[in-house]
Amino acid sequence: MMNRTTLRTLFQLSLLLLPLAAGVASARSSWLPEGWQPEDRELRLYERPSASEREVRVTRRFLSVVELMDGQVDLERTTLEGAGERIRLKQQDGNLLLVDVVGDLEPGERLPLSVAYRDGQRLELTLVRGELRTDLSVRVYQRPPPTKEEQEAALAASLAGLTLDYEEHEHLLKGRMTCSPEEVEAPRVGGSGVQESRFRCEPVPHDCGFKLPAWLHRRESAGRLTINGVEGGGGKVGMMGNSISYWMPYQTVVVLSVFNMDPNRRWRPGEYALRREATGETVRLLAMKSEVPEEGVEFGEVGLMSFVIDLPSSGTERFALEVLEKDGGPRRIRVEGITFEKPGKETPAR
Repeated sequence: MMNRTTLRTLFQLSLLLLPLAAGVASARSSWLPEGWQPEDRELRLYERPSASEREVRVTRRFLSVVELMDGQVDLERTTLEGAGERIRLKQQDGNLLLVDVVGDLEPGERLPLSVAYRDGQRLELTLVRGELRTDLSVRVYQRPPPTKEEQEAALAASLAGLTLDYEEHEHLLKGRMTCSPEEVEAPRVGGSGVQESRFRCEPVPHDCGFKLPAWLHRRESAGRLTINGVEGGGGKVGMMGNSISYWMPYQTVVVLSVFNMDPNRRWRPGEYALRREATGETVRLLAMKSEVPEEGVEFGEVGLMSFVIDLPSSGTERFALEVLEKDGGPRRIRVEGITFEKPGKETPAR
């Protein structure tokens, strides 16, 4: 797949080659020297490159791009010695340093370029005359690129955070509930002789405008959620819950939201597991993130949990998620019949 720099380079070259394509033969010598070759290369600082590898070959009328793959450019602190008006430095997208060459360098001329990172580090390069080779793009790595496993873990952690942010800002805040005692003509007394509390909960309208990216798809219902066997929970078990699923290529997410209705007990998540319903096999979680205060979810507040797994090979395979309450608490959440169909194949919660 071509990256942003490569696409920009191809566009730049297409503009430069237009006179040639139109048959203007006289422009050939003035635009491109005979045998000229553009280069797109990498500079791995962790491999201790030699001085010659730190040279960036530049050519008049061409834009060379230094791309910091794991850092941001500090243009104000970046310096170039001896260039005068022949070279202009610009910044784009935070990590791109554009070297705009408007004048020729002399043969053998060497211009020290010190690229400053925003975190205080520096990258020492040298601009030299390109002759027949020009570095149109130099991608700079301070550290080795992440392994496949590290990339998957980083993606899962980001996905867990993104889905929790979306649920919190677009749905919980938009539909935040306020609860007040429900008025009844006479007190309700349970079998134990203790008066039962009943509450009426209503959402508070909110509009945040938080939008999901096109590659991430949300399903309003993920399986059948019960708390202590009661579907959806309620005042009897002191908590209500909801389950949402997210689908994207390679990874999927289950998000639980819990609303604590017990005025005498905070709720904190304890042990949890996601299993295949057919076999009971535990599914490896790529990431789990919890938006629950350390002291627990207070009465009338909401807690969120996000569980990320690899995309199942079958969209109809059923999973079950179970979350216990910490310290032996009585409230047990179970979501059964979770499936991860591709977008457009909605399956009713079971």
